[in-house]
Amino acid sequence: MGLKTRVFVSDVDNLGDGRYCAGMGVEMIGFPIEESHPRYVSADKYKEIASWLAGIKFAGEVYSSADVDFAAYDAIETIVTDNPALVDDLSNKGKTLMYKIEVTSLEETEQQMSMLEQKVDLFLLEFSADLTAQDYASIRQLTEEYKVIIAGGFNENTVNNLLDEAKPEGIALKGGSEVAVGVNTFDGLVEVLEAIETDEWV
Repeated sequence: MGLKTRVFVSDVDNLGDGRYCAGMGVEMIGFPIEESHPRYVSADKYKEIASWLAGIKFAGEVYSSADVDFAAYDAIETIVTDNPALVDDLSNKGKTLMYKIEVTSLEETEQQMSMLEQKVDLFLLEFSADLTAQDYASIRQLTEEYKVIIAGGFNENTVNNLLDEAKPEGIALKGGSEVAVGVNTFDGLVEVLEAIETDEWV
């Protein structure tokens, strides 16, 4: 079993999320690694979680400052940010850089992508409203030129339409909260992953 597209799960701060994602074939999970983040994962906690996981890539989420000891998070391959002021610093860390944009206008989003494309490897476009067929067509124009991951705007009933029509590089979901040890609230993550399961590894 596998998933029909690349999946990135952000805001992971507990082993339960990590193990579930690894078991489902998620490609990469992201840890908030700056102390100001409400779900901050320290280097020690990160290593504890990562030591239990195999076959999955790790990302560090950095939104306020590039002053993070990345050497302490040694297996992290990708850095995620939404702060344009950090792009220059973060693009020199020797890691893949994923830039997140909260989309209000696809035209403005494309302008941002054009300005940043020389230093950014992947764009994560986050939508708050449900995506339409017209949106799929507009996103498709972007995915033909850039590597794009889509977050929001879809659910378990529409995710396959998004993949078929917009052709993104992958999708992004958020990790759940651990309400007790080993008990997680996955908030729609399970349903979407089950909707894109396939009988073949991709």
